[in-house]
Amino acid sequence: MSIRALLLSCCFGLVALSVRHDASGVVTPQQSAADSPGQLQKQIEPFSPFTGKWSCDGIFPKSGKHIASQIVFAPDLEGAWLTVRHDDMPPDRFHALELWGFDSAAKNFVAFIYDNFGGVRKFTSVGLSGDQLIWKGESTRADPPTTERFVFKLKNASQFVVNYEVQRGSADWTIGDTLTCKK
Repeated sequence: MSIRALLLSCCFGLVALSVRHDASGVVTPQQSAADSPGQLQKQIEPFSPFTGKWSCDGIFPKSGKHIASQIVFAPDLEGAWLTVRHDDMPPDRFHALELWGFDSAAKNFVAFIYDNFGGVRKFTSVGLSGDQLIWKGESTRADPPTTERFVFKLKNASQFVVNYEVQRGSADWTIGDTLTCKK
């Protein structure tokens, strides 16, 4: 196969992946998370207070270093998942795409986090308890493995605080960073 034919095949493949066919056979562009309708399916409706675009400021408590980021929550895949796009502002470099949903077999909430450092992590949660949501998972990158969690606390309709926390062995939880986010 010539390079030209290979390039054309790749281009057609990308176009095919970027469109979908509706019930009448009409081809329409795939929706991005930002374009998805604002409706979440019933099982993940408890996450609706998070939807929208948030500006966040915070700190790494151990070093005292400031951190800023933007987090966008949007329904996706017909409201079956909540996509979360987390982007740190320069000079910080962390970027992540998250999918929050409900695992009907396990009967709990799940979050998958994919980051720009090649990381893939799975977290589970029982869901919102009052104004708090805790995602908990194990990191296999550390030896011995560590337990990680994200603790979200809804302050009101336009503000939440999120802490990234780590626990090594039976030690107390340590805050890695904390962000206060506002709409």
